[in-house]
Amino acid sequence: MAGYAWVCETNGVLTRAERSTVRAGMRKFVLETIGGFLTWPMNRPRSAEPLVPEFPDTEVASTAVETAKKQGTTLLFHGYRTWLLGTALAQADQTEVDAELLFVTALLHDSGMLVSVPGEDFTRRSADTVLEVFERAGAPRRRALEAADAVVAHATPGLDRSTDPIGYYVQGGAMADLAGIRRWHLPPGAIGQAYALYPSHDIHRTLSALARRNAEELPDGRMALLVPKPLGKALRLVLNFAAG
Repeated sequence: MAGYAWVCETNGVLTRAERSTVRAGMRKFVLETIGGFLTWPMNRPRSAEPLVPEFPDTEVASTAVETAKKQGTTLLFHGYRTWLLGTALAQADQTEVDAELLFVTALLHDSGMLVSVPGEDFTRRSADTVLEVFERAGAPRRRALEAADAVVAHATPGLDRSTDPIGYYVQGGAMADLAGIRRWHLPPGAIGQAYALYPSHDIHRTLSALARRNAEELPDGRMALLVPKPLGKALRLVLNFAAG
């Protein structure tokens, strides 16, 4: 379900079994989040480390930046924060990830939300943009498809980092950025550093509206299940308040 070929074949419409898989992933996510929050005082890192990963010095990365700027500052800065925090989470997990793929995918993972296409999951459009970036940069199709798969995967809860580390850390970085999730695994002040480097520009209101629109455009898709319900909103408020 979490791949480019799947979204091209289905446009993101879920079968009954796939809906059950998404719901199971949501339950896993909520339980892990509650557990992480409860154990945070005991397990959080004690030393603050600056978020200073280097931008990948490649033609693909440069092309991705040029393309990502067309999204506007709000989504562009969310992409940069997703990259910073996703990289920091991978380091905390002692997991090696492909720096170029993570950078490009993080910058463009939500780009498809800007265009309204009824009946189509937004990640298909995001993945198409990523494929165009790799093609313009003259990069191998194999790597382009790996990034496209990760873009589609990031919107599926319950990912396994051993199966798709890029999608997993794009999702993790985005959730850390938007709701403080897994901040207990990050160095103290990491999210504040990310926002100091790349300010909010009203990302929460903007992305919430875009996600609701995609949920309405595709009522049988993932966003229709993932757009926060009252319980989800309450959980996010509690986590953000407790995180300071």
